[in-house]
Amino acid sequence: MTDAANPALSVLLVTYNHAKFVAQALDSILMQLTEFDFEIVVADDCSSDSTLSIIKEYKKQYSQLRVLPSETNVGISRNYERGFAACRGKYIAVLEGDDYWISPRKLQAMSAFLDRNPRCSFCFHRIIRYDQHPENVAVHPAHWTVEQILTANELAGGNFIGGLSTCVYRREIIAALKPQLWELDIREWFFNIVVAEHGPIGYVPQILSVYRAHPEGIWSLKSLSATLPELLRLIDCYDEFLDFKFTTELQAFRQKLAPGLTVMPSTRRVRIWLAY
Repeated sequence: MTDAANPALSVLLVTYNHAKFVAQALDSILMQLTEFDFEIVVADDCSSDSTLSIIKEYKKQYSQLRVLPSETNVGISRNYERGFAACRGKYIAVLEGDDYWISPRKLQAMSAFLDRNPRCSFCFHRIIRYDQHPENVAVHPAHWTVEQILTANELAGGNFIGGLSTCVYRREIIAALKPQLWELDIREWFFNIVVAEHGPIGYVPQILSVYRAHPEGIWSLKSLSATLPELLRLIDCYDEFLDFKFTTELQAFRQKLAPGLTVMPSTRRVRIWLAY
C-alpha cells in the first residue's frame, strides 16, 4: 500500500451502512501481496451506523488510507462517481463494503491479466456467492474454467459477472464515460455494459472473492415482486442511454422477465437470468 501520487492500482472501497462487514473488507485489501504499489480510496456515503468510525480506526494504523466521507447521502451513483474520480492508479479494483476478497494474490492476478490484454476495458473473476442459508452457497460462473475474452453484446444478453467487487477497470476508460451516466441508477450489469462499449471484457477463472447477499443489501434478498418492475425500468432506461446499440439483446432479456409481473417466475430462474 502507498500514498504515492501515481500508484499502479487503486482499490476503491465503497461503503454505506456496512458496519457489520467493513472490517473484513478492509482486512482482505490489506492482505494483498503485489509487485506494485497500490492505494486504497474509501468512499462512504454518509453511513448512519458505525461504518465510518471503523474506517477511521483503520486509518489510525494505516495512514495511507484515503477516506472520502460525505455530509449528506448522495446515493449509489454519485458515490461511485466521486470515488472513481479520486482514484489515481492505472487500474481501479472495486470492493463493496459488504463483500471481501479471499486471495492475497487477487490484485496481482487481475493486474497481470490487463497487462497481457491491453484491448480489454476491464476484467472480472469467479466468486463465491454466500447468503444466510448454507445450501445456497455457490460458485459463479459455475462452469467457466478457462480464461475468456467476451463482448458487450454477450453481456447485454444476460449478466454473467458476479458484482462490481470482482471487477478491475482501466482508469482512463472510467474517466471517459459520459457524465450523464452518473445521473442514472448504477447497477453492475448495466454499468459494465457501458464500460464494455470501450473494449472487450476479460475473464479470469480463479475464485478470488465472496459476494455476500444479505437483507441490508440493495437488491440481494429483496422479493422478486419488488425487484422485477425496477429491473424492467432500468433495462429500458439503459437501452436508451446506450443509443439502442444493444436493443436486440436487452429486449430479449426483458421478454424473459416481463411475464414475472403477472406470473412470478421461480427465484432460481431469476437468479440464473440475472447471474446475481
